[in-house]
Amino acid sequence: MEIKDYRLTAISLLSSLFILSSCGESSSSNETIQNTNSTVSNNNEIIQDNNISTVEDTLSSDFNASGEPYFKYQWHLNSYKSVLNDKNYRVDDNADINILEAWKITRGAGVKVALIDTGVQPTHEDLKDNIILIYNADDGSNIVYYPSVYGSHGNTCGGFIVAPLNGKGVVGVAPEAELIAIRQNELDDAKTIEAFEYAKNSGAKVISCSWGSNDVSEILVSELKKMYDAGITVVFASGNEGVSLDVDNVNDESEVEWVIGVGSSVENNDIGSYSNYGSNIDILAPGGDTWESSGILGIDDMGTIGSKNQNNLVNNNYAFTDGTSFATPVTVGVIALMYAVNPNITPKEVRDIIIKTADKIGGSSANYNSSGFDVRRAYGKINASKAVLEAKRVGL
Repeated sequence: MEIKDYRLTAISLLSSLFILSSCGESSSSNETIQNTNSTVSNNNEIIQDNNISTVEDTLSSDFNASGEPYFKYQWHLNSYKSVLNDKNYRVDDNADINILEAWKITRGAGVKVALIDTGVQPTHEDLKDNIILIYNADDGSNIVYYPSVYGSHGNTCGGFIVAPLNGKGVVGVAPEAELIAIRQNELDDAKTIEAFEYAKNSGAKVISCSWGSNDVSEILVSELKKMYDAGITVVFASGNEGVSLDVDNVNDESEVEWVIGVGSSVENNDIGSYSNYGSNIDILAPGGDTWESSGILGIDDMGTIGSKNQNNLVNNNYAFTDGTSFATPVTVGVIALMYAVNPNITPKEVRDIIIKTADKIGGSSANYNSSGFDVRRAYGKINASKAVLEAKRVGL
Protein backbone atom coordinates (compact mmCIF):
# COMPACT_ATOMS: atom_id res chain seq x y z
CA MET A 1 0.00 0.00 0.00
CA GLU A 2 1.34 3.42 -0.94
CA ILE A 3 1.10 6.16 1.66
CA LYS A 4 0.66 9.82 0.91
CA ASP A 5 3.57 12.17 1.33
CA TYR A 6 2.66 13.87 4.60
CA ARG A 7 4.74 16.99 4.73
CA LEU A 8 6.87 17.56 7.74
CA THR A 9 10.58 17.54 8.39
CA ALA A 10 12.37 16.55 11.58
CA ILE A 11 9.74 16.52 14.32
CA SER A 12 11.18 16.79 17.79
CA LEU A 13 9.09 14.03 19.25
CA LEU A 14 9.41 10.30 19.66
CA SER A 15 6.49 9.36 17.44
CA SER A 16 7.93 11.29 14.47
CA LEU A 17 10.08 8.29 13.61
CA PHE A 18 6.95 6.34 12.84
CA ILE A 19 5.32 9.11 10.80
CA LEU A 20 8.37 9.62 8.64
CA SER A 21 9.36 6.04 7.98
CA SER A 22 6.38 3.73 8.37
CA CYS A 23 4.51 2.39 5.36
CA GLY A 24 2.04 0.26 7.29
CA GLU A 25 -0.85 0.76 9.67
CA SER A 26 -1.17 0.06 13.33
CA SER A 27 -4.39 -1.69 14.23
CA SER A 28 -4.02 -1.28 17.98
CA SER A 29 -6.59 0.64 20.01
CA ASN A 30 -8.90 2.81 17.95
CA GLU A 31 -10.88 5.70 19.35
CA THR A 32 -14.14 7.07 18.03
CA ILE A 33 -16.03 10.23 18.79
CA GLN A 34 -19.56 10.24 20.13
CA ASN A 35 -22.41 12.42 18.83
CA THR A 36 -20.53 13.47 15.70
CA ASN A 37 -23.32 15.80 14.62
CA SER A 38 -23.06 17.90 17.76
CA THR A 39 -22.20 21.56 17.58
CA VAL A 40 -19.29 23.38 19.12
CA SER A 41 -19.67 24.91 22.55
CA ASN A 42 -17.61 28.07 22.46
CA ASN A 43 -15.70 29.04 25.56
CA ASN A 44 -14.90 32.71 26.03
CA GLU A 45 -14.05 32.48 29.70
CA ILE A 46 -11.08 34.50 30.84
CA ILE A 47 -8.61 32.22 32.57
CA GLN A 48 -6.09 33.90 34.82
CA ASP A 49 -2.70 32.44 35.61
CA ASN A 50 -0.45 34.64 37.67
CA ASN A 51 2.54 32.48 36.81
CA ILE A 52 2.35 33.32 33.12
CA SER A 53 3.77 36.66 32.04
CA THR A 54 1.61 38.22 29.36
CA VAL A 55 2.15 40.65 26.53
CA GLU A 56 -1.41 40.21 25.25
CA ASP A 57 -2.82 43.36 26.84
CA THR A 58 -4.38 44.42 23.54
CA LEU A 59 -6.70 41.40 23.42
CA SER A 60 -10.38 42.10 23.87
CA SER A 61 -11.72 41.61 27.36
CA ASP A 62 -13.60 38.40 26.58
CA PHE A 63 -10.68 36.48 25.09
CA ASN A 64 -7.41 35.99 26.93
CA ALA A 65 -5.16 33.38 25.36
CA SER A 66 -2.58 33.74 28.12
CA GLY A 67 -4.67 31.27 30.12
CA GLU A 68 -3.43 28.50 27.84
CA PRO A 69 -0.34 27.11 29.61
CA TYR A 70 1.83 26.92 26.49
CA PHE A 71 0.60 29.99 24.63
CA LYS A 72 3.76 31.75 25.77
CA TYR A 73 5.74 29.37 23.52
CA GLN A 74 3.49 29.81 20.47
CA TRP A 75 5.70 32.32 18.72
CA HIS A 76 3.77 31.91 15.47
CA LEU A 77 0.85 33.63 17.23
CA ASN A 78 2.77 36.14 19.32
CA SER A 79 6.52 36.42 18.80
CA TYR A 80 7.00 39.87 20.32
CA LYS A 81 9.66 39.47 22.99
CA SER A 82 9.05 35.73 22.88
CA VAL A 83 9.88 33.92 26.11
CA LEU A 84 11.71 31.39 23.94
CA ASN A 85 14.47 33.98 23.55
CA ASP A 86 15.05 33.59 27.28
CA LYS A 87 15.44 29.84 26.69
CA ASN A 88 18.16 30.33 24.06
CA TYR A 89 15.83 29.75 21.12
CA ARG A 90 16.11 32.86 18.97
CA VAL A 91 12.78 34.14 17.64
CA ASP A 92 12.46 37.37 15.66
CA ASP A 93 9.99 39.88 17.11
CA ASN A 94 8.06 39.91 13.82
CA ALA A 95 7.96 36.17 13.09
CA ASP A 96 4.29 35.76 14.03
CA ILE A 97 1.16 36.12 11.90
CA ASN A 98 -0.21 39.23 13.67
CA ILE A 99 -3.19 37.39 15.15
CA LEU A 100 -4.01 39.47 18.22
CA GLU A 101 -5.92 42.20 16.40
CA ALA A 102 -7.78 39.59 14.33
CA TRP A 103 -8.99 37.88 17.50
CA LYS A 104 -10.64 41.13 18.58
CA ILE A 105 -12.91 40.73 15.56
CA THR A 106 -13.42 36.96 15.28
CA ARG A 107 -12.20 33.60 16.50
CA GLY A 108 -13.81 31.66 13.65
CA ALA A 109 -17.17 30.78 15.21
CA GLY A 110 -19.57 29.08 12.80
CA VAL A 111 -16.98 28.17 10.17
CA LYS A 112 -16.51 24.50 9.29
CA VAL A 113 -12.96 23.44 8.42
CA ALA A 114 -12.09 20.03 6.97
CA LEU A 115 -8.76 18.36 7.65
CA ILE A 116 -7.76 15.56 5.26
CA ASP A 117 -4.87 13.83 6.97
CA THR A 118 -3.66 10.64 8.63
CA GLY A 119 -6.41 10.90 11.22
CA VAL A 120 -6.78 12.48 14.62
CA GLN A 121 -7.26 11.41 18.20
CA PRO A 122 -10.84 12.65 18.64
CA THR A 123 -10.69 12.49 22.43
CA HIS A 124 -7.59 14.67 22.64
CA GLU A 125 -8.00 17.26 25.39
CA ASP A 126 -7.13 20.10 23.00
CA LEU A 127 -9.25 18.96 20.04
CA LYS A 128 -12.40 17.25 21.26
CA ASP A 129 -14.40 20.41 21.98
CA ASN A 130 -14.18 21.59 18.38
CA ILE A 131 -14.41 18.32 16.42
CA ILE A 132 -17.92 17.97 15.00
CA LEU A 133 -17.50 15.11 12.50
CA ILE A 134 -15.04 12.30 11.84
CA TYR A 135 -14.81 10.03 8.82
CA ASN A 136 -12.38 7.46 7.43
CA ALA A 137 -12.42 7.80 3.63
CA ASP A 138 -10.15 4.75 3.27
CA ASP A 139 -12.76 2.31 4.55
CA GLY A 140 -15.95 4.28 5.16
CA SER A 141 -15.79 3.89 8.93
CA ASN A 142 -15.55 6.43 11.74
CA ILE A 143 -12.28 4.98 13.01
CA VAL A 144 -9.76 7.77 12.47
CA TYR A 145 -7.09 7.15 15.06
CA TYR A 146 -4.20 4.70 14.72
CA PRO A 147 -1.89 5.52 17.63
CA SER A 148 1.86 6.04 17.34
CA VAL A 149 1.94 5.58 13.57
CA TYR A 150 -0.56 8.04 12.11
CA GLY A 151 -2.10 10.01 14.94
CA SER A 152 0.41 12.72 15.67
CA HIS A 153 0.53 14.36 12.25
CA GLY A 154 -3.22 14.82 12.03
CA ASN A 155 -3.48 15.84 15.68
CA THR A 156 -0.81 18.47 15.21
CA CYS A 157 -2.39 19.89 12.07
CA GLY A 158 -5.84 19.96 13.64
CA GLY A 159 -4.55 21.70 16.74
CA PHE A 160 -2.96 24.50 14.76
CA ILE A 161 -6.40 25.24 13.33
CA VAL A 162 -8.94 24.78 16.14
CA ALA A 163 -7.35 24.05 19.52
CA PRO A 164 -9.90 25.81 21.78
CA LEU A 165 -9.54 28.25 24.62
CA ASN A 166 -9.92 25.72 27.42
CA GLY A 167 -7.04 26.26 29.82
CA LYS A 168 -5.12 23.30 28.38
CA GLY A 169 -1.96 23.34 26.30
CA VAL A 170 -2.14 25.60 23.26
CA VAL A 171 -4.64 27.60 21.24
CA GLY A 172 -5.40 27.36 17.52
CA VAL A 173 -5.51 30.17 14.99
CA ALA A 174 -9.31 29.80 14.78
CA PRO A 175 -10.17 28.46 18.24
CA GLU A 176 -13.94 28.67 17.78
CA ALA A 177 -14.11 27.09 14.32
CA GLU A 178 -15.51 23.57 13.84
CA LEU A 179 -13.32 20.71 12.62
CA ILE A 180 -14.34 17.93 10.25
CA ALA A 181 -11.56 15.34 10.66
CA ILE A 182 -11.20 13.05 7.65
CA ARG A 183 -8.71 10.22 7.54
CA GLN A 184 -7.45 9.48 4.03
CA ASN A 185 -4.05 7.90 4.00
CA GLU A 186 -3.74 5.88 0.80
CA LEU A 187 -2.43 7.27 -2.48
CA ASP A 188 -5.67 6.53 -4.27
CA ASP A 189 -7.55 9.09 -6.36
CA ALA A 190 -10.98 7.57 -5.76
CA LYS A 191 -10.56 7.67 -1.99
CA THR A 192 -9.01 11.13 -2.08
CA ILE A 193 -11.99 12.39 -4.06
CA GLU A 194 -14.30 10.71 -1.56
CA ALA A 195 -12.57 12.66 1.19
CA PHE A 196 -13.06 15.96 -0.64
CA GLU A 197 -16.69 15.14 -1.38
CA TYR A 198 -17.32 14.32 2.27
CA ALA A 199 -15.83 17.67 3.25
CA LYS A 200 -17.98 19.52 0.73
CA ASN A 201 -21.18 17.68 1.67
CA SER A 202 -20.48 18.36 5.35
CA GLY A 203 -20.39 22.10 4.80
CA ALA A 204 -16.65 22.81 4.92
CA LYS A 205 -15.61 26.26 3.71
CA VAL A 206 -11.88 25.52 3.75
CA ILE A 207 -9.96 22.24 3.46
CA SER A 208 -6.47 21.66 4.89
CA CYS A 209 -4.13 19.26 3.05
CA SER A 210 -0.64 18.82 4.49
CA TRP A 211 0.41 16.28 1.88
CA GLY A 212 1.21 15.98 -1.79
CA SER A 213 2.44 13.65 -4.52
CA ASN A 214 4.62 15.77 -6.86
CA ASP A 215 2.51 14.17 -9.61
CA VAL A 216 -1.12 15.23 -9.26
CA SER A 217 -3.54 13.43 -11.57
CA GLU A 218 -5.94 15.17 -13.92
CA ILE A 219 -8.79 13.48 -12.06
CA LEU A 220 -7.76 15.14 -8.82
CA VAL A 221 -7.20 18.48 -10.55
CA SER A 222 -10.78 18.27 -11.79
CA GLU A 223 -11.97 17.58 -8.24
CA LEU A 224 -10.03 20.57 -6.93
CA LYS A 225 -11.66 22.75 -9.59
CA LYS A 226 -15.02 21.40 -8.41
CA MET A 227 -14.23 22.49 -4.85
CA TYR A 228 -13.19 25.91 -6.13
CA ASP A 229 -16.40 26.31 -8.11
CA ALA A 230 -18.40 25.28 -5.03
CA GLY A 231 -16.88 28.18 -3.07
CA ILE A 232 -14.51 26.04 -1.00
CA THR A 233 -10.90 27.13 -0.49
CA VAL A 234 -8.42 24.22 -0.60
CA VAL A 235 -4.93 24.69 0.85
CA PHE A 236 -1.90 22.45 0.18
CA ALA A 237 1.62 22.26 1.62
CA SER A 238 4.50 22.79 -0.80
CA GLY A 239 6.76 20.08 0.69
CA ASN A 240 10.03 19.94 2.56
CA GLU A 241 12.90 19.12 0.23
CA GLY A 242 14.10 22.73 -0.03
CA VAL A 243 13.87 22.67 -3.82
CA SER A 244 12.18 24.56 -6.60
CA LEU A 245 8.97 23.03 -7.91
CA ASP A 246 9.59 24.78 -11.24
CA VAL A 247 11.31 21.73 -12.70
CA ASP A 248 10.35 19.12 -15.23
CA ASN A 249 8.28 16.15 -14.11
CA VAL A 250 7.03 17.87 -10.96
CA ASN A 251 3.37 18.78 -10.87
CA ASP A 252 2.45 19.05 -7.23
CA GLU A 253 -0.99 19.58 -5.72
CA SER A 254 0.29 22.79 -4.12
CA GLU A 255 0.87 24.23 -7.61
CA VAL A 256 -2.64 23.63 -8.92
CA GLU A 257 -4.42 26.80 -10.03
CA TRP A 258 -7.47 26.06 -7.89
CA VAL A 259 -5.66 25.79 -4.55
CA ILE A 260 -3.54 27.95 -2.28
CA GLY A 261 0.02 26.62 -2.06
CA VAL A 262 1.87 27.25 1.21
CA GLY A 263 5.56 27.34 2.03
CA SER A 264 7.10 27.67 5.47
CA SER A 265 8.58 30.63 7.29
CA VAL A 266 10.67 30.09 10.40
CA GLU A 267 11.76 31.77 13.60
CA ASN A 268 14.06 34.28 11.89
CA ASN A 269 11.07 35.61 9.89
CA ASP A 270 12.25 34.30 6.55
CA ILE A 271 11.59 31.20 4.45
CA GLY A 272 12.77 27.94 5.96
CA SER A 273 15.70 26.28 4.22
CA TYR A 274 13.67 23.07 3.86
CA SER A 275 10.60 24.71 2.31
CA ASN A 276 9.88 23.96 -1.34
CA TYR A 277 9.17 27.02 -3.46
CA GLY A 278 8.25 28.01 -6.97
CA SER A 279 6.29 30.28 -9.26
CA ASN A 280 2.95 28.71 -8.32
CA ILE A 281 3.28 28.84 -4.52
CA ASP A 282 1.19 31.64 -3.05
CA ILE A 283 2.08 32.36 0.55
CA LEU A 284 4.34 31.54 3.50
CA ALA A 285 3.22 30.87 7.06
CA PRO A 286 5.14 29.84 10.18
CA GLY A 287 6.29 26.23 10.10
CA GLY A 288 9.29 26.43 12.43
CA ASP A 289 12.77 24.96 12.31
CA THR A 290 13.86 22.51 15.00
CA TRP A 291 17.43 22.47 13.68
CA GLU A 292 17.98 26.21 14.02
CA SER A 293 15.63 27.13 16.86
CA SER A 294 12.74 25.72 18.88
CA GLY A 295 10.39 24.73 16.09
CA ILE A 296 6.67 25.47 16.17
CA LEU A 297 4.67 24.16 19.14
CA GLY A 298 1.69 21.93 18.47
CA ILE A 299 -0.27 19.11 20.05
CA ASP A 300 0.90 15.49 20.11
CA ASP A 301 -0.85 12.22 20.90
CA MET A 302 -2.17 11.86 24.41
CA GLY A 303 -1.03 9.14 26.76
CA THR A 304 2.19 7.18 26.99
CA ILE A 305 2.96 7.49 23.28
CA GLY A 306 2.98 11.27 23.54
CA SER A 307 6.36 12.96 23.58
CA LYS A 308 8.05 13.60 26.90
CA ASN A 309 9.29 16.89 28.32
CA GLN A 310 10.00 18.67 25.04
CA ASN A 311 13.00 21.03 25.31
CA ASN A 312 12.44 20.99 29.07
CA LEU A 313 9.48 23.29 28.41
CA VAL A 314 6.33 21.27 27.65
CA ASN A 315 4.97 17.94 28.84
CA ASN A 316 3.08 14.99 27.31
CA ASN A 317 0.53 15.67 24.57
CA TYR A 318 2.49 18.64 23.14
CA ALA A 319 5.66 18.90 21.06
CA PHE A 320 7.86 21.25 19.04
CA THR A 321 7.95 20.37 15.37
CA ASP A 322 8.55 21.84 11.91
CA GLY A 323 7.47 21.57 8.30
CA THR A 324 5.22 22.97 5.61
CA SER A 325 2.70 20.49 7.01
CA PHE A 326 2.15 22.93 9.84
CA ALA A 327 2.43 26.18 7.90
CA THR A 328 -0.60 24.90 6.01
CA PRO A 329 -3.08 24.62 8.93
CA VAL A 330 -1.84 27.97 10.25
CA THR A 331 -2.91 29.41 6.89
CA VAL A 332 -6.18 27.47 7.00
CA GLY A 333 -6.92 28.95 10.42
CA VAL A 334 -6.52 32.46 9.04
CA ILE A 335 -8.84 31.63 6.15
CA ALA A 336 -11.42 30.34 8.63
CA LEU A 337 -11.28 33.72 10.37
CA MET A 338 -11.80 35.41 7.01
CA TYR A 339 -14.88 33.32 6.28
CA ALA A 340 -16.22 34.06 9.75
CA VAL A 341 -16.37 37.79 9.00
CA ASN A 342 -17.51 37.33 5.40
CA PRO A 343 -19.06 33.95 4.48
CA ASN A 344 -19.65 35.13 0.92
CA ILE A 345 -16.06 35.66 -0.20
CA THR A 346 -14.97 33.39 -3.04
CA PRO A 347 -11.81 31.25 -3.14
CA LYS A 348 -10.39 33.75 -5.64
CA GLU A 349 -11.08 36.60 -3.24
CA VAL A 350 -9.51 34.63 -0.39
CA ARG A 351 -6.31 34.18 -2.40
CA ASP A 352 -6.29 37.79 -3.58
CA ILE A 353 -6.74 39.09 -0.03
CA ILE A 354 -4.03 36.87 1.43
CA ILE A 355 -1.62 38.00 -1.28
CA LYS A 356 -2.58 41.67 -0.97
CA THR A 357 -2.15 41.76 2.80
CA ALA A 358 0.98 39.59 3.12
CA ASP A 359 4.07 40.85 4.92
CA LYS A 360 7.17 41.08 2.75
CA ILE A 361 9.92 39.23 4.57
CA GLY A 362 13.52 38.33 3.83
CA GLY A 363 15.09 41.77 4.03
CA SER A 364 17.96 42.37 1.64
CA SER A 365 17.94 38.70 0.62
CA ALA A 366 14.49 39.03 -0.92
CA ASN A 367 13.82 39.80 -4.57
CA TYR A 368 10.16 40.76 -4.92
CA ASN A 369 9.17 41.76 -8.46
CA SER A 370 6.77 44.50 -9.53
CA SER A 371 3.85 42.21 -8.73
CA GLY A 372 5.15 41.68 -5.21
CA PHE A 373 6.28 38.11 -5.85
CA ASP A 374 9.59 36.50 -4.86
CA VAL A 375 10.14 33.02 -6.29
CA ARG A 376 11.41 31.74 -2.93
CA ARG A 377 9.15 33.74 -0.62
CA ALA A 378 6.02 33.79 -2.80
CA TYR A 379 3.98 36.91 -1.97
CA GLY A 380 5.33 37.00 1.56
CA LYS A 381 4.10 35.78 4.96
CA ILE A 382 0.44 35.68 5.87
CA ASN A 383 -0.86 38.50 8.08
CA ALA A 384 -4.00 37.44 9.94
CA SER A 385 -5.20 40.81 11.12
CA LYS A 386 -4.83 42.51 7.76
CA ALA A 387 -6.45 39.58 5.96
CA VAL A 388 -9.46 39.54 8.30
CA LEU A 389 -9.97 43.30 8.03
CA GLU A 390 -9.79 43.15 4.24
CA ALA A 391 -12.17 40.18 4.10
CA LYS A 392 -14.61 42.11 6.25
CA ARG A 393 -14.37 45.08 3.91
CA VAL A 394 -14.84 43.13 0.66
CA GLY A 395 -18.43 43.25 -0.56
CA LEU A 396 -19.49 46.12 1.70
